[in-house]
Amino acid sequence: MNWSVVTDNAGLLLEAFGTTLWVAGATIVLSVVLAFPLAVMRDGPIRSLRIVSAVFSWVMRATPALTLLFLTYFGLPQVGIYLAAVPAAIAGLTLSATGYNMEYIRAGLRAVPSTQYEAARALGMPFPMILRRVIVPQAIRTIMPPLTSNLTLVMKGSSLAGMVAVTELTGAGMALISRTYQPFEILIVIGLAYLMLNGVLIWLQHRVENWLSLPGQG
Repeated sequence: MNWSVVTDNAGLLLEAFGTTLWVAGATIVLSVVLAFPLAVMRDGPIRSLRIVSAVFSWVMRATPALTLLFLTYFGLPQVGIYLAAVPAAIAGLTLSATGYNMEYIRAGLRAVPSTQYEAARALGMPFPMILRRVIVPQAIRTIMPPLTSNLTLVMKGSSLAGMVAVTELTGAGMALISRTYQPFEILIVIGLAYLMLNGVLIWLQHRVENWLSLPGQG
């Protein structure tokens, strides 16, 4: 094996790694933040909001992530909205991830026995307080495993950003391979980079689960 192809192009690979981290990190944060209110709306008391969130979930999960990327990068300019490559990639990936995340969060919220909600209502607690104090602390234990699994897919799926002119890690690696004809070393480095990033996500999941298992937490 000739590792000079990696060391000679370390600057390019590190820059692409930073782009991947930014795209994936922003997508993960935005998709989780957006998914929670949509999950609450999905089973909320207002019928119009239930319909809107249900349609959003269905469309986002039924549409390939790559199609959403093309829509945000190539389609939005047709209606006068212009986004650079990285924001367009983040927007498209966020839409796709949110559709899945909201269903995982919704399932976790529904797993909490309805008697918990009814008891809190009987005590006169407003709905936002019921969510914050009663429902979410119990639901998070159910939400974390499937949500984290989906976020690891989001991390790996950030490689799709290369299809809309974003120089992320996989795209940069493929360009190097086409130039140097040395795929093995480059693919090992790319694989280790994704392994590290997803390892951090899984570690954070375990940390949160361990914290919630402590007496007085959750």
